Amino acid sequence: EKRKGATEGAAKTTMELAAALQKEGVVGDEVTLSGAQQLATFAKYPATVNKLLPAMDNLLVQQKGLNGTADDARNIANLMGKAMMGNVGALKRVGISFTDAQAEVLKYGTEEEKAAMLAEVITDNVGNMNQKFAETDAGKIQQAKNELGDMGERIGAVLLPALADLAKWISENVMPKVESLISFVEKHPVLAKV
Repeated sequence: EKRKGATEGAAKTTMELAAALQKEGVVGDEVTLSGAQQLATFAKYPATVNKLLPAMDNLLVQQKGLNGTADDARNIANLMGKAMMGNVGALKRVGISFTDAQAEVLKYGTEEEKAAMLAEVITDNVGNMNQKFAETDAGKIQQAKNELGDMGERIGAVLLPALADLAKWISENVMPKVESLISFVEKHPVLAKV
C-alpha cells in the first residue's frame, strides 16, 4: 500500500512537470509523458525521469521541430536510456557530443550522476530548444493548440457522464419507438408510401 502511494505520487509529480513543460514550450504534455514512460524503463527512480524530461523535450524539438510525436519522444527516450546504460554512441549518432570525462560519468556514475550529466550534455548541445521554439510565431500557435487540446480533454471529462446518460435514455426511450416504426413500415409498405 505504501509503495502504491509512492508510485501514484511520483506519477502525479511527472504529470505536473509535463504540464509545466508544455506551458513554457511547444511539446504537448501527452508527448512528454510518452517519453517519460519510456525513460522509466531505464530508471530505478522517478526523480531520474523527471530530471531528464526537460532535456528530452529540448532534444525532441531540436530533432523534430514542432512535429514531435509520442513515438518520436519514445525514440528520444530510448537514446537517452541507452546513454544512461553507458552506450554513448547512440547520442553521438544524432549529433550530441561530449567530452571523455562526461562519457565516463555516463558509463560509471550513479543513476543520479548519470541523469544530471546527461541532462547537462544535451542542454549544452541543443540549448533550451523547447522554450526557444515557443517564442516563435509558429511556436505560439502550437502552444495555443496544446492548450485547446487540454481544454477539450477537460470539457470531455465533464460532458462524458452526461453524454452517457443521454445515450442510455435514447436507447431506452427513443430506439424502441424507432424500431416499432421500422417494423410497422416493413409490414405495411403501402401505408408507408402514403
